[in-house]
Amino acid sequence: MWQPRIFLLAVLAMLPLAAHAGKRSLADYSHQRWTEASATPVPVRAMAQGRDGFLWLATGEGLFRFDGARFERIEVEGHARKSDLPSALLVTKNGDVWTSFETSRRFAVYRDGVLRLLAAPPAPSRIVEMVEGKDGAIWALTANFNAEVLRFRDGKWKTFDAADGLPQSSAANMLVAADGALWIACGNAVARLAAGAERFEIFRRTPAGMVSRDPEGRIWLTESAGSYPLTGPGGRGTLAPSRMPYRAGGGQVRAAPLFDHEGNLWIGTRYEGVRRIATPAATHASGGGESEAFTSRDGLSADVTNQLLEDREGSIWVATERGLDKFRPATLIAEPELGSPAIFGDKLLAASDGSVYIGEAHTIFRVKPGGAPEPIMRQVAEPQSLCEAPDGAIWIGFAHRIVAWAEGRIRETIERPDQDANHNLIYDCVFDASGNLWISASGGGLRRYRDGRWETMLNAGDRADFYPTTMVRAPHGGVVVQVGDRLMWIDGSGKRSYTPLDFGEGGLKVLTLHTSGDDVYAAGAFGLSRIRAGQVETIRADPVSPDSRINGIVRTPDGDTWLAYPKALVRFRSADLDRAFAVHALPASTLSLGAGDGLASQPHSHSQRSMVRGGDGRLWVATETGTLWMDPAHIVRNALAPGIAIKSITADERAWRDPAVLELPAGTAKIEIDFSVLSLADPSRVQARYMLEGFDRDWVDAGARRQAFYTNLPPGKYRFRVTGANNDGVWNRAGATLAFTIPPTFFQSGWFILLCAVLLLAVLGAIYRLRVRQIARRIHARLDERAGERERIARELHDTLLQGIQGLMLRFQAVADRLTHDDRSREQLEAALVAADEVVVDARNRVRDLRGVEGTNDLCLIVEHLVAQAPFDPPIPVRIVVEGKPRLLHPFVAEEIKRIVREALFNTALHARASSAEVAIGFEPRHLAIRLRDDGIGIPGDVVAHGHKDGHFGMIGMRERAEKIGGKLMVSSRPGAGSEITLTLPAKLAFAKGNPRRRSRLRLPMRRKSFDE
Repeated sequence: MWQPRIFLLAVLAMLPLAAHAGKRSLADYSHQRWTEASATPVPVRAMAQGRDGFLWLATGEGLFRFDGARFERIEVEGHARKSDLPSALLVTKNGDVWTSFETSRRFAVYRDGVLRLLAAPPAPSRIVEMVEGKDGAIWALTANFNAEVLRFRDGKWKTFDAADGLPQSSAANMLVAADGALWIACGNAVARLAAGAERFEIFRRTPAGMVSRDPEGRIWLTESAGSYPLTGPGGRGTLAPSRMPYRAGGGQVRAAPLFDHEGNLWIGTRYEGVRRIATPAATHASGGGESEAFTSRDGLSADVTNQLLEDREGSIWVATERGLDKFRPATLIAEPELGSPAIFGDKLLAASDGSVYIGEAHTIFRVKPGGAPEPIMRQVAEPQSLCEAPDGAIWIGFAHRIVAWAEGRIRETIERPDQDANHNLIYDCVFDASGNLWISASGGGLRRYRDGRWETMLNAGDRADFYPTTMVRAPHGGVVVQVGDRLMWIDGSGKRSYTPLDFGEGGLKVLTLHTSGDDVYAAGAFGLSRIRAGQVETIRADPVSPDSRINGIVRTPDGDTWLAYPKALVRFRSADLDRAFAVHALPASTLSLGAGDGLASQPHSHSQRSMVRGGDGRLWVATETGTLWMDPAHIVRNALAPGIAIKSITADERAWRDPAVLELPAGTAKIEIDFSVLSLADPSRVQARYMLEGFDRDWVDAGARRQAFYTNLPPGKYRFRVTGANNDGVWNRAGATLAFTIPPTFFQSGWFILLCAVLLLAVLGAIYRLRVRQIARRIHARLDERAGERERIARELHDTLLQGIQGLMLRFQAVADRLTHDDRSREQLEAALVAADEVVVDARNRVRDLRGVEGTNDLCLIVEHLVAQAPFDPPIPVRIVVEGKPRLLHPFVAEEIKRIVREALFNTALHARASSAEVAIGFEPRHLAIRLRDDGIGIPGDVVAHGHKDGHFGMIGMRERAEKIGGKLMVSSRPGAGSEITLTLPAKLAFAKGNPRRRSRLRLPMRRKSFDE
């Protein structure tokens, strides 16, 4: 049933919380510092933030830029003088970084990755501050005893001093107002130079102080009496001196005061650290508000401050004599009272009325909804447990007693039953549905307090893994307690049941238990388990490590689950967690809070309930250094996408800073690219990824690295891209790019490839020629062998067969001679002798063919002879053309060529029906070519395609003879356009060795009119 009274109380309880969230104190900021121990150059004299997000520092060791993780020294190009230190810094609207050196008093400008000295005369004195006017002029304040300011415009310097209206006293600082006027705070007055004017005017006589400008454009003065406005909004008007200024704390102002974007005034002092006045008003009826101080006792790097700066993400930077400090609005708030944690961690309890109880080392606090911690018990021994009874009383366990606190007093005290046990530390306590108190102790086992007496429910074991440890009230009554690797369920009647747990690689450890509705959650380093309807579902940590331990669980009314890890508080949405239990793996968290969000130290390692939720919605976290709180409805978010910068590229030991387009030396082997994700709010949680287009196939997650390395990239054009996200996951998708080219070396160039191709062709040509020569030698050897064999056969035929036959013929002739002429046998014998003589003649022709006739290796004579023998009917003119210097053929080659030409002429005479023909002989240096052409009807296309006519073997024989001597025969013909047969073969195979010239002149064409002539 809805109860209006309860609703009204809840609304009233939220009012203080809303008021607290609307007004921050220094306790609401997370603080981080960099000193000599973190390699910070000191002292830090001046600061400025570049347009890209770098923090520029003028230090006692030189000029540096800082990306949140690394300090990078910047030297003047070609004039590295480490003894000449920078004294002032300015970042102009166009992104240039100006600095001035105190010894040489020269100015330098950083632009396009290079710091160059300005071609201008040095300043008359050391420069302490620089600002940029609305018109782009650079103003530089000197350290003279009398106020002096320089203006750089149109490439020239102009000096303003007392002659131009400035007071004759030292100047402290200056600023440019919203209307473009230049304000200078001096030792006895504040001077103003209107926009476009050339002479200062004394705005007001004042004590020594410094000027600043609030978010509405008012000009304020901070001096020893305090801080107060001089003008109205926009720097216009004049306000009367304030009688009740905001008190600055009494320290001497050293760093120019700074208004942040929320309107808080920050003041840097000489010996009192940094002070802050929360949103001072321009007018106030009563005395000005007090300032808060943050000094070296609170963790500031030094109490001597030099400059204050607010970066574009809202963090406040303090430059000191010993380092660099950063203040950032935090989500997790540290209450000053909660700074004395218990040895085994603060004990936290979320009571049914919305209050949160916190047990510290010597004090127990109560925090009402929307309120601040209030001590309810002081000077007590360290509490060991806190639990709430059904009537709302808070039971607090100590080493020897347990007390019940209610209505502002101790209502009851009972003695512990296990005082004499060793290691009787209470792990946990809980009340069951019947109102009975349960405690678990390492040496006392599990006890229940019912009806005024103690009952032992489980004796302490002799093993560490048997001790009962953490407990919660079971969803349906009774209790749930961890006993080693199991959960033991005990109902009201004492009946027990067990649920085994799998600790995996995490090992047996004390668990964190939490109930939500009917579910029981158990967590540890192994991950998170949920017991629902008797079933255990587990999400495994991957990997299991000390950083994966969960020792705090909170479920909010809207279904979010918060887990406390050693280094972060993580939030998961209800649907995401349900899916995680289904797949047994944690999803990416929707929110993670760490050191940059105010989690200065980890949730306490000995606390098994390090996080609870109060009735006002705030989460309270017990850490190693005390208890913090946060409001999930007011989480500080960084919505600004980070700047991305490619700081440098180093190629084979040569570096280029801030490159955009670059051509690297040819043959570059090693490339290192340094980049930064410029989110200074919490650099440890930024993300970065990169890709080298033309090499990487996908994005590379940089992790904690801010460098990319490549080796032995091939020549070509590349484009390096970097994107990044800030600490809250806001991505800069555009990122930064670097285009660079690696030209090829001579050995990688096209000329070298062409040269290699030429050399390869030459080598292949040489190999080919060598191979041809080898083949020619083998063919010549075979031809010589065949010629020798033919001569041997001819010789055997001549010396044996022919001579034998002739001897027989002589005998037969002798017989015939002895016969009479009338003898018929003589006639027959004479006829036989005639026939035998013809056989002998034919045999001698064969022997002559085997040996070769003299002159038959002269191709010209062979062709003339064959043309003369060709059976052309009717006779046609045949022209013989000789090109080149004739050479003798190898005898065997000559014989084969003779038969090929004879067959070609025979086919022409028989089938071509030609009216003329031509035989062309080409004696080339590398080959021999014989071409026979006619103007006849041509060869049928199917015969040319198949290489022969069915049943005819002339063309086949010609090809076989050509292949036998290492040549190639080509036949081409078109119907009605005649035919052409070409025989080619390498010169090394065609011509005889030694090659004596038989002919020394070109044979003229010969025309035959008739073969009968």
